[in-house]
Amino acid sequence: MMEEMNGKAHTAHMIERDPKMTFWLFFSITVCVFGNSFLYGYNIGVVNSPGPLLKAFYFQIYLARDGIETVYIPESKSLHYVELPESKRAAISTTAATTTTKTLSVVVSNSSQGPNYAAGSNASTTLAPTTTAHPMLAKSKKEIEEDNFIELMWSITVALFVFFGMVGAFTSGRVADYFGRKKGMIIITVLMFVAAIFGAISSVAKSPECLMVSRVFVGLHNGISVSLASLYLAEISPKKIRGAVGTCHQLFITIGILWSMILGLPDLSGTWGAWPVLFGFNALPALVCLLLFPLCPESPRYMLIKKNDEDGAKKGLVKLRGYSDVEDELEEMRVEARKASTVESFSLKKLLTTPELKLPIIIAVVVQIAQQWSGINAAMSYSSFIFKQAEVPEDTIPYVIVGQGAINVLATIVCVPLMEKLGRRPLLIFPMCGMVLSFLVLTISLNLLQSGNFDDQKFALAMVSITVMMTYVIGFAVGLGPIPFIVVSEIFRQEPRAAAMSFSLAFNWICNFILMLTFRFIQKGIGAYTYLIFIVILVASIIFIVIFVPETKNKTFDEVAQSIAFGRAKKGSAFGQDAEEMQPMGESQKV
Repeated sequence: MMEEMNGKAHTAHMIERDPKMTFWLFFSITVCVFGNSFLYGYNIGVVNSPGPLLKAFYFQIYLARDGIETVYIPESKSLHYVELPESKRAAISTTAATTTTKTLSVVVSNSSQGPNYAAGSNASTTLAPTTTAHPMLAKSKKEIEEDNFIELMWSITVALFVFFGMVGAFTSGRVADYFGRKKGMIIITVLMFVAAIFGAISSVAKSPECLMVSRVFVGLHNGISVSLASLYLAEISPKKIRGAVGTCHQLFITIGILWSMILGLPDLSGTWGAWPVLFGFNALPALVCLLLFPLCPESPRYMLIKKNDEDGAKKGLVKLRGYSDVEDELEEMRVEARKASTVESFSLKKLLTTPELKLPIIIAVVVQIAQQWSGINAAMSYSSFIFKQAEVPEDTIPYVIVGQGAINVLATIVCVPLMEKLGRRPLLIFPMCGMVLSFLVLTISLNLLQSGNFDDQKFALAMVSITVMMTYVIGFAVGLGPIPFIVVSEIFRQEPRAAAMSFSLAFNWICNFILMLTFRFIQKGIGAYTYLIFIVILVASIIFIVIFVPETKNKTFDEVAQSIAFGRAKKGSAFGQDAEEMQPMGESQKV
């Protein structure tokens, strides 16, 4: 009893101190989010703009493996035969075939981009107009886009990142507790270096499989790093700015998405000869993390509660806070450590069978599912196809995508101060209502466009579609983007936090994987009605959040945990206040 009273007294005293952003706190946050959160966002968006190019690359390689050599023509975004196959040659005149072959041979030999590229003024002046009647046309742009096998291979490439992210998320809890938050993020940089190498050599190796392997390693890294970064940011932050610091994680995810969109523009690396640069770039943020993160302190909370290293925790706190009197925070950690010492380390089984953790686990899982099945990663990874569906001019789409990414970043920046002013619940509920409205208007707009009855209003309807996609992104950036990571890190005490974060993020990745693998096929199947699925999910999530999700603003981890109970008329009780409450179901009844 006295321990609890002392803990509360220290907590009250700690609340009075105004937090400040010291150099080492800022430096640690920046290195953490650039080397981890940024990479996660970058790899969500990196497959977007060059998607049509990469599908053509896949088609070219698969044709070559069947003995059919082709060359990519950027102007028509199509594949042409280098030499006409026998089956085609017999169907046309020998003279026409010979003339066209010689013309293409000149183009290929004059190209500075290598044997698999034909572009520039030569291509545009010597080739006949590209139509299905052109004898040297192997695959038109439309055929490449509509081929189901290529669509499946491309969807698998996109989804592998997510599937192995799920695998990484399942292991992240053990990595966080065994190696530590900071050291864990340093060790996993090796995964990103391997990913960068395989991605960069895909074109030279003429291997779509290299790109797929790259996405596997990227997924493993991001699955672990998203969890570690969220834990690290929550545990190094002063309580009063914990929400704002946690939002930096989502901010750098959006910056990563935006940078991938900029780098993927046709004017930069979104070209036939340069697209491998997009995947090799992964090595740069990983290198920054490897070199600079050792200078940052480990999470003081991890050091004291998990490693029982009070001296290390104190040194870390002094460095992060910029003053030597850190006894308040240390005492709060000591109280939590004493409670944790009566409880065994959390396995997945124990996490799922501890009665007091039922509702927190359900909340953690639901907000992560809501984040992914709100449709955001479909909007980011496949937005070029969505805008094409809205009949936005094709040459304009890459720049519209960049605009979408920029709005995502700006909205997240606005969210940082709002997080501590308005709280978590309002920033979840009201923006999600805006997202529902945006998708409803998008569904109506796309149906009108595709009906064929409003051809005179095509431009206006396309602008409406762009606008509501932007308002949808703003709603996500303010609410469902940053808050699930923050809420999950705040509703658990130290002992189950890493395991709970790992478990909830696994659901995040599973939902992301399902969405990435199926979205294009759903889009092809039901067209404009695709977004009704997301509307239903968003509405159900809003109802759940209104009923069950607590406000965590300006509360200690202990206070948040005490505010949650599942089916019990308890006031002020919490899991972890006594050993019995933290026992799995069935064990708490034993005498």
